[in-house]
Amino acid sequence: MSQQQNSYVELPRIKRKSNSWEGKVIDYLLNHPSNRSATEFSIEAITAFWLAEALEGQVNQPELQKACWSAIEKLEAKLATIRRIAGIEKLHKDYSMVLASTTNVTTKSDNPTANPDEQPDQVDSDIDDDDEIMDLKLSGEMIQANKFFGMNP
Repeated sequence: MSQQQNSYVELPRIKRKSNSWEGKVIDYLLNHPSNRSATEFSIEAITAFWLAEALEGQVNQPELQKACWSAIEKLEAKLATIRRIAGIEKLHKDYSMVLASTTNVTTKSDNPTANPDEQPDQVDSDIDDDDEIMDLKLSGEMIQANKFFGMNP
């Protein structure tokens, strides 16, 4: 007879100086008006941020896509909140994140045979002018969040 065991993983306690940014975040979560536990807030944020990498190669493609969409929706909603708090308007055609993620930077330190008299390091982009940026559809939840924060999708 085999006994099924529950296995757990644990994240050790986190301690930061109370006057640091991280300490202020921890204090805010510990005293959040919703009375939700700081642990729940933390795991929600960690999961949204790291879920795609954690599941990559571990689950089938439909499950990975479902998890990624969930993470994207949570992160986009949080970005909308951050923009609202800071009074930062969203740029309608801001491709800087796409460009940053598809840009290869080659430095002289990467190439030991580089001529030291050459011009400063160049940044080469993998995106051609003819490339199209994918226009993704927002979920109903994200459309509602955008409307709530006065943003037009």
